[in-house]
Amino acid sequence: MKNLILKITEGELFRFFDTEERETVAIGSKRTADICVKSPYILPVQAKLTRENGVWYAEELGGEDNKCVLLLNGKRFRRPKVRLDGELSLRRADEDAKKRGELCRIAPVRQINRKKEGSAFDLTKKTVTTFGSGACDVRIDSPLVSSKHFFIVYDGSACYIEDAHSQRGTYVNNRKVKRQKLADYDRISVPTAAYVFFRNKLLYSTAEGGIRIDAVNVSKKVNDRNARGKISLVTDVSFRIEAGEFVAIVGGSGAGKSTLLDCLNGMRPATDGKIYYDGNDYYENVNSYRGVIGYVPQKDILHEDLTVRAALTYTARLRTRAGLTGEEISACVNGAIADVHLQGKEHLRISSLSGGQKKRVSIAMELLSDPKVIFLDEPTSGLSPDLDLDMMELLKELSKKGRTIVAVTHAMENLDKCDKVAFLGRGGRLCYYGEAAEALRWFNRRSFSRIFCTLAEEEASEAFALKYRASEDYARLYAAFCSEYGKGCILPPADREQLVRRSWEAPPKDLPDNGKRTVRHEE
Repeated sequence: MKNLILKITEGELFRFFDTEERETVAIGSKRTADICVKSPYILPVQAKLTRENGVWYAEELGGEDNKCVLLLNGKRFRRPKVRLDGELSLRRADEDAKKRGELCRIAPVRQINRKKEGSAFDLTKKTVTTFGSGACDVRIDSPLVSSKHFFIVYDGSACYIEDAHSQRGTYVNNRKVKRQKLADYDRISVPTAAYVFFRNKLLYSTAEGGIRIDAVNVSKKVNDRNARGKISLVTDVSFRIEAGEFVAIVGGSGAGKSTLLDCLNGMRPATDGKIYYDGNDYYENVNSYRGVIGYVPQKDILHEDLTVRAALTYTARLRTRAGLTGEEISACVNGAIADVHLQGKEHLRISSLSGGQKKRVSIAMELLSDPKVIFLDEPTSGLSPDLDLDMMELLKELSKKGRTIVAVTHAMENLDKCDKVAFLGRGGRLCYYGEAAEALRWFNRRSFSRIFCTLAEEEASEAFALKYRASEDYARLYAAFCSEYGKGCILPPADREQLVRRSWEAPPKDLPDNGKRTVRHEE
């Protein structure tokens, strides 16, 4: 047996030890022992395990006056060393030892030597399955993941997870853990990867092409100091962003665009409703997703006296795991520069760049950690029409590389680059969600500026929000959300008769009264 997997149990605590290439393993109370058991009854080196011709032996190093004795399968052994074919235990040598219990148990984990068939995530195929960015059984390609991040031990009946002293930590059900026994439906998360444990198998639950985001009845209410009540900045917004989509959130000033963006990314959580990432409650698993989210604010935060390469290199050293070589850091920086098309600008000071180029540097900083979803607040603000087009094309390109892109924007000329557009009306109501080409037909307007003027009115916003809930797209969304998250999670589709009745009672200007997408020429 080349290596030995040991399970060390102290009371209710346990941990695992892999002998790997070692020929000897020291057991004792000193800190430098291979297996350290802190107890005043245990000698600095109490016992030793040795491997001879592929067979492991146990040997007690203390004398007859020891305060602690070494047992094999509950019995003392008199020979200098004995073959390790059972469970070792360290017990106090005095008469009250049986009453006080054992100090420590060391049990070899039964080795699993089955053929490698079926899924690579079947944990019963090996005794120890390692996960990390290095030479591991399951490789996670991310600059945030340690070379050996965590491992799972299968002892023949159950699976145990243990963090391998990773820098970013290992999370089980949104709680950072050192080690614990796994149960069905446990969610294991590390930066850029998440797994669900079920029947000794791991199911990969993070989409490779980005993250799917579901907003279900999202509302954001804040205190109104003047009225001594609450006002709603975002009101009952429901939509789905598929993995790898580029979605723009648009609307007039004060429509709640940035507030909705912050509800989606968790910077300012919603007061009502739910946000789901790949079907998981985001607010309950925010720590699990912290490493896979990028955020580019409206105002660039850059050290303008640095060159582009220097700024990205410093950022890479801060955001990636420690231990990366200079070549790996350089490759990461080069990849980010290439993604935002800044080749040839690496040695220029940031202060000498144009507004569009500075925004690209901000995006490149987020790309260093390889996020699966990127949120951008007004990325085209202050840019000329040609730079606006370049930025939208860049975001579209990034979405095709396995990332979900969500951006708030006022620029309407290049919305055709987006997969979907969400129009917000007064009070943060979702009045339309779909392709940009259909928006003019939906609102029965000939320009986006006239749509904004219409949605600035409370009455019109309510009517179009009701029209959206009466649409066939919303009916399909309602069925999907009820199936996945349970009935009652989302407002039911609006009654078309109610829409017609309201449009007759108080019709907003030029609103179609039949709930269908019709076109009428404005006068």
